[in-house]
Amino acid sequence: MSRNLVERVLWKLSVERSSKNRFREDPRVFLAQFRLSEEEVECLLSFKVGALQCMGVNPMLTMGFWQELAPDRSMRLYKERLGAIDQQRAAFSAALKG
Repeated sequence: MSRNLVERVLWKLSVERSSKNRFREDPRVFLAQFRLSEEEVECLLSFKVGALQCMGVNPMLTMGFWQELAPDRSMRLYKERLGAIDQQRAAFSAALKG
């Protein structure tokens, strides 16, 4: 796993309009230009933000990726993907530490 590479991909997807558009058109083709592992590709395609954070990816990058490109951009769902429980869903956090 190359945390730095995953973070670079997420940064591009958060700030570069052309990258966002290419990802929306065909995410696999967009991700193929990077030397990502199959696990990393699956995490990105499935928006597994909790798994990405467990790999050491910066929480602000996972949140930006979610807000820009997730099919359901709900922050409630984002926090659930991080493992939030009831009282944590009401609070804001880019990362949830258990």
